Amino acid sequence: MKKFLSFVLLLVSSQSFARPEITIPASVEISQRELLRLSDIATVSGGTPELLSFIESVVIREDARELLLSQKLPSSEILTKVREAMKSQAGLRTLNPAYKIPSEVKVAFAATPISREEIQRKVLNHLQVRCNECEYKVSIQSTPAPAQKQWDLDFTQLTGKGGFLLPLRDGDQRQLKWISGTIRVSQLTPVASRLILQGERVQQEDVHMVMTDVTFAKDNALRLADIQGQLAARSLPVGTAIWSTDLKREPAAKKGQIVKALLGDEGFEISVNMQAEDNGFVGDLIKVKNLDNQKVLSGVVIEKGVVKLQ
Repeated sequence: MKKFLSFVLLLVSSQSFARPEITIPASVEISQRELLRLSDIATVSGGTPELLSFIESVVIREDARELLLSQKLPSSEILTKVREAMKSQAGLRTLNPAYKIPSEVKVAFAATPISREEIQRKVLNHLQVRCNECEYKVSIQSTPAPAQKQWDLDFTQLTGKGGFLLPLRDGDQRQLKWISGTIRVSQLTPVASRLILQGERVQQEDVHMVMTDVTFAKDNALRLADIQGQLAARSLPVGTAIWSTDLKREPAAKKGQIVKALLGDEGFEISVNMQAEDNGFVGDLIKVKNLDNQKVLSGVVIEKGVVKLQ
């Protein structure tokens, strides 16, 4: 018993501040099949595709039907399997996951062949890998009845929000069946803290970040850095979520404007005032004119009012 406790303490103390994290709840529901993998009972936060592959590879029991009687899975058994897998997978040391495992896990088989709770855990694990800062709510609407106990899921076609159909390949025949459900996602989104008038420049102090349901949003959620200095394309009342279509960028160089044109490199660089012949944002290639000799050159806008000649 002391040896087991020392292993658990070592595992937690050496990695407690590391990311990602593998957690097993005290009570889980699983599907009706023999093979029990770590991925069937674990949730992952701050994970990577490599970590999801690892938990899928760890077999806890070859025949989970023994749990029909005991319905208890000791943490010592789980940790032993994890430790054995870690020895054979050197890449896991780089991922350095932390583990949260109760001393005993209560396991119950679902009333249907496929556990909706298990599918929900797995879908959430894959979604969190895509966006760890997002909050997801997954609802499983229907699950098929596989002809065999051996089946696997294909997460490559999983959508990030809204309704989804998750492919299930059934047995050796690889017959394709479908699990249906919906995904709602919330993300930190800038919201107007005051009335922002159309054409007004938006500053960071004009907004605050609020966790907002973006399931049906046409635009991606913006960060504070994305809105800094942009102009409001329309008036934005207090409490309005701000999307990219609500803002318009101000060109860093405007046609007819006198800009600083740079020529040379870090070792030797000269600058001359020239006239912009085009509008351009940072990164755009525009034409500039030397007003002394009327010669037109090309340059890349590197910041507001500054062009790097080509």
